[in-house]
Order: sequence, then C-alpha cells, then structure tokens
Amino acid sequence: MRSAKLFLVPTIAVLSLAAQEPSLSGTWNQTRTDDIPAAIDATVADMNFIKRPIARHKLVNLNPAYRKVMIAISDKEVLVRLDEREPIHMPPGGKAAPWTREDGDKFMVAAQVTKDQLVQTFKNDEGERTNVFKLSPDGRSLTLTATVKSPKLPRPLVYSISFGR
Repeated sequence: MRSAKLFLVPTIAVLSLAAQEPSLSGTWNQTRTDDIPAAIDATVADMNFIKRPIARHKLVNLNPAYRKVMIAISDKEVLVRLDEREPIHMPPGGKAAPWTREDGDKFMVAAQVTKDQLVQTFKNDEGERTNVFKLSPDGRSLTLTATVKSPKLPRPLVYSISFGR
C-alpha cells in the first residue's frame, strides 16, 4: 500500500502540472504593436513610383494592427479569429484547406501547432503570408509575427503585434 501511495503522489503532481501548462487557446488583447505603416513603407521603398502607391495601399488595407485574437485548438480543428472578422477554420496537422478572404481573394490556408506556437500559412498565386503566434514561457503573452512575401514585392513585409490575456 505504501508503494502505491509513493507512485500515486508523483503521478498526480505531474498530471496537475500538465493541466496548468500554458495554452495558445483563448482570447488575447493587443498590448503592443510595431509601426506597421513604417514597415510597409520600408518594404515598398524600392518600387517604382507607379507601383509603390498601389502596393502600399493594398498592404495597408490587408495588414491592420489587430486589437484582439481568439484561438481555439482541438484535435479536429484549429480556429483563429482576428478582431471581428469571420473565424478562419483550419484542419490540424498542417493540412491545407481552401479559404476565401472577405474581399473574395482565395487562398489555401494551413495551421501547424506545437506546444507553444501556431504557424498559420496562407498561399495563393500572388504570394504567401505566414502568421507565427508564439506563446511566452509563462503563458501570459502571445506574439504574432506576420511575414508577407510576393514576387511583386522587392522584399518581405515583416512586423509583430504582442497580446496579453
């Protein structure tokens, strides 16, 4: 009986710690953001004077400083909702699925989840966007690093937004 108690106590302690492990799932509110317009200006700076304002306008419209992120992860689905936009539903395990943005542009979207990170990738003929949601070790903050690549851009657009619970 004593050996059963010695085994049971550490097992309960391990299960208790696992249950308290920080999770990406939940609602997160913005705490800090990079200067996204400056990052956009740096990305389009080397474009010719005709294409630059068009690219800048499109990038500004598609890259807001999100105020809120909701993430829900299960065995069947990964869901991400940015601000009040429609949620993006993705299969788990990095499998790509079709998705249509509010403006009608069509993408293949995929989600790859690890213990402390969600990598969300959007791809179509015009380019690719990767959102990396990284959980802090204490589970109190989440950083979204967005990278937008296109053959039409001279360099990738990269910026970060931080969130807290």
